[in-house]
Amino acid sequence: MASRSVIVLARTLVSATAMVGLAAHAATECEQNYTATPAMGGGTVHQSFVGLYGLDSNKAMASLKASAEKIHFQAVGDTKIAADGLMTTLVAQKATAKARGFPIVLMVSPKTDSAIIAFQLKEGVTAVNARGNVCSFFDAADLKGQPANASAKKGAQNAALALPLLAKLNGGMTEEEAITDAVATAQATVAGVTAPTAPRATATRDPNDRGAAPDVADTRKVVTPKSTFNAADVDASALSEGTATISGFTCGLVAGQQQTTPDQPITLFPYSTYLKQSIDLIDANRYKDDKVRVDIDRRIFDTRIDGKTNFKGDFKFTRIKPGRYIIMAVFEGDATTTRVHPGASYEPSTNTMYTWTDYEQVQTHAKSILQADVTVKQDGQVVDGVVVKPMGNGRLFPVLSSVCKLYRN
Repeated sequence: MASRSVIVLARTLVSATAMVGLAAHAATECEQNYTATPAMGGGTVHQSFVGLYGLDSNKAMASLKASAEKIHFQAVGDTKIAADGLMTTLVAQKATAKARGFPIVLMVSPKTDSAIIAFQLKEGVTAVNARGNVCSFFDAADLKGQPANASAKKGAQNAALALPLLAKLNGGMTEEEAITDAVATAQATVAGVTAPTAPRATATRDPNDRGAAPDVADTRKVVTPKSTFNAADVDASALSEGTATISGFTCGLVAGQQQTTPDQPITLFPYSTYLKQSIDLIDANRYKDDKVRVDIDRRIFDTRIDGKTNFKGDFKFTRIKPGRYIIMAVFEGDATTTRVHPGASYEPSTNTMYTWTDYEQVQTHAKSILQADVTVKQDGQVVDGVVVKPMGNGRLFPVLSSVCKLYRN
């Protein structure tokens, strides 16, 4: 395994410029499957996948690793192979004076006949042309897919495979701990069964480290959903292909102003009571990080379809089966308003009344979760005009769909 002084994990990432020097490429299956979605612990998960189309799994992984070596990424430990054949390799680039390395997950899944590349960037860090970089990685490995995009049929499973590993890497685990712990979870995801998260070993402090920072007790109030998570309540087959369409637009609220979420990730989940309560709980406590800790089972977010809004904040999910869904997007907006301060004074010597008005510019920032509860009743149905908006959690007044539509028109 490469030394920790060489491999710097994403939690210390300050730049995403490490993925450079990749060749340009034509439109591929990878581009159709690329997503950039919010990570529940903060930041953004970038990933895509392509079909193997009969290529041997070992050869596919060897090609991915060779592609990584071409751009001076090196493997972190050995390739892990699960009982069902799922192969996982972690690679990272050496840190430089201008950029720090971050881990990239390479996976080959015989169960879904796909290869997956994924990485997570910390909050506030952006990657220029991340889709092009990921897809060029596949091109360099000669994994370009096919126009039919067969891997999209296993999209929900492929999209969920790397998430447990990325969550553990960005949650403080070492590379070896994270890979070992996540392989079983990813294996179970492919099989349609959610595996429990293995307990993490308690870190021991070096007795010779006399300057160690003292532990700080977490005294925040812990809140949990009223329901209990049950993996059986989440039907992954609900995300298999159908013929219905769901479309609409986003509507956020800041300082009384309606705003959309342009060019932002948006996600569709099969409905469950636990999911609904979890989203509401996170939203209601969005400004209370220093006082409240929301404790939910993150596996509830693994079964999903990821999408993206256009520059107007519109979205569309196609090839959907009949069923009940929750559509969710994260909103952060800013608004500038003017506060009026009238003033007056009286000068007795001249019997004169002086009046004036001062204007103060006020900058307001708001963050919230936008959501919509949507039911598709039959195959081929087009559910249009769906408003994904704040639902009233922790707000004085809920946002009305009619107000959003009036603003939009």
